[in-house]
Amino acid sequence: LRICAMMKASGSGGSRASKKRQKKKQQQNKRQNDQTKGERNGKKVKHEHEEEEELSSSTVAPQKQISETSTTHAHQDNENRSASTETSKKKRLAAADEQVTCVQTPAEILFSPINGDGDDADVMLGSEDRARALLQSILGPQISATKFYKEYWEKKPLLIQRSKTDTTKPRSYFNHILSKSDIEEMLVKNGLKYGIDVNVTNCTGADSETKQRVTLDPIPASLKSEDAIVAKPEDVWSNFESGCSVRLLCPHLHSDSVHALLSTLESEFGCMVGSNAYLTPGNVSQGFAPHYDDIEAFVLQLEGKKRWRVYSPISMAETLPRESSKDLEVDQLSDPIMDVTLEPGDFLYMPRGWVHQAVTTREATHSLHLTVSAMQHWCWGDLLDLIMPEALQAVAESETSTSLREGLPRNFLSYMGTMHDVNEDFDRMTKAQSSASGNIAGGNAEKKKSTGDDEDDIENMDPDKLERLKMQEMKKLQDRFREQAKSRIMKVCKEAISMVDAACDQIGKRFLSDRLPPALRPEELAGTSEMRRENGGKIKPNTLCRLARAGIARLVLEDDKAVLYHCADNSLRFHGNPLSPMEFELDDAPALESLLTTAEPDWICVTDLIHDDIADKVDIAQTLYDEGILSILQPE
Repeated sequence: LRICAMMKASGSGGSRASKKRQKKKQQQNKRQNDQTKGERNGKKVKHEHEEEEELSSSTVAPQKQISETSTTHAHQDNENRSASTETSKKKRLAAADEQVTCVQTPAEILFSPINGDGDDADVMLGSEDRARALLQSILGPQISATKFYKEYWEKKPLLIQRSKTDTTKPRSYFNHILSKSDIEEMLVKNGLKYGIDVNVTNCTGADSETKQRVTLDPIPASLKSEDAIVAKPEDVWSNFESGCSVRLLCPHLHSDSVHALLSTLESEFGCMVGSNAYLTPGNVSQGFAPHYDDIEAFVLQLEGKKRWRVYSPISMAETLPRESSKDLEVDQLSDPIMDVTLEPGDFLYMPRGWVHQAVTTREATHSLHLTVSAMQHWCWGDLLDLIMPEALQAVAESETSTSLREGLPRNFLSYMGTMHDVNEDFDRMTKAQSSASGNIAGGNAEKKKSTGDDEDDIENMDPDKLERLKMQEMKKLQDRFREQAKSRIMKVCKEAISMVDAACDQIGKRFLSDRLPPALRPEELAGTSEMRRENGGKIKPNTLCRLARAGIARLVLEDDKAVLYHCADNSLRFHGNPLSPMEFELDDAPALESLLTTAEPDWICVTDLIHDDIADKVDIAQTLYDEGILSILQPE
């Protein structure tokens, strides 16, 4: 309804059906140039279908002809669908929690079916529910995800020691995510590059008060990625045997399991999720000095043992920091609030700003852990960084007000600034004057005589009283200036509040650009264009549709166009591919919104999309399907 109202206000609508859509890929070069100017534009693909007579003669299959599993989700209006979705989501989340009580490992959540079948198929879990189930499986049955968010998230560390509480499979709990043998194979087969894929590090002064991280990567000829030096396995393992740590910077590039883990957690946290893997030799080896990070850190102990010491944030200013710290001196730290040894299957969560250091135990042959990171540069300050400059510019260029373009008061520097701050002196003198006035009132004070001549009054005035008058005049000027500044600041703030939705769209586009391509499960892939041969590939009026995975696409309105952004074409390497936005006419927006907000386990029928023309409904759905972001189910 909001989009329809905006369409009506702009006078748009009904024009898209008569226009040819151009091939999106033909506009790729133009889009990349536009992106350097802050513009993200693309062209919607035009698909040629059968003649209009064939479309008009296509019969929409009755609802009873569609599979019984799908009919509960199709041919419902938006209001009823929203209400039922909320109810079913609660049931699915409860089902996800129930799955975890069975102690399913993360690998089982990621790669095994968790929807019921047969008589147990009454509750189907969607991708968002599976993401919650994955987080719950990491936490284990000891603590619910709801309690984690309420009591620990951004507040304090959380330790889960399955090695002591789980007698069934603690050592294999995080199996199939990553192993030392996997890293050995990556070094041999994948040509990992120093500084891009792998680091070799050591911590000097491990037995002293001053610890410092040292990176032993060979120095390349330049900082260009093509000049990065490929790590020779024999060199890496030689350093490892000498006590150095091996850090994988992008393990998801070379591990499908890590990619699936991070991609799924992005659906849970709603922000970019990354990871580093740390392989450290035994015998009390340490790869990094004490420090804090600008991420929410989830440490999964995969192999071996490692002793962790965790310290409270150094100060309030360094609580939930926006940047990571340098190496810290031991004398900067208080006593650790946590001193624990992680074993395979154990989990440690640390909020941003909590200082930590880790060292392998003497008896361990090695330690391997995966640190999953979230919430980097994803705080209110980052959102306001987008809003406030835009709001300031909008008010400064306003066509209805000149308040920010008006000149500053003449000679305001003669009474404003730190050197002219009179508040403390004025308050002190006012108190002294009140005290003196009280003494005079109680005694025999002389009556005030006025000569009628201001200059004579000033010349004969007591110096203290003259100073008070000067301060009063200066304070009036300062108060007036502050009020003028405040009124203008409030105008900017009011404009900023009106820009919150637009800023959320901007930061949403940034998330889509930053995040990983979705690691779709087989059942998610089954209905996409990747499996065109199996699912038919041609949209019909009675085809059921949904987004391949919730959250992978976003619709924004830009320059009287509906622009769709998605992450399906993203590279596994950070910003390896630019976004591929798709531009539609504004009257397509309601239909697009319906498609982008329908995700597993729900479906929407093409005929139920909000649009005037059935041909346009089919064409819009076909465009998204061919782009690889829409999943379809053909009627029986």
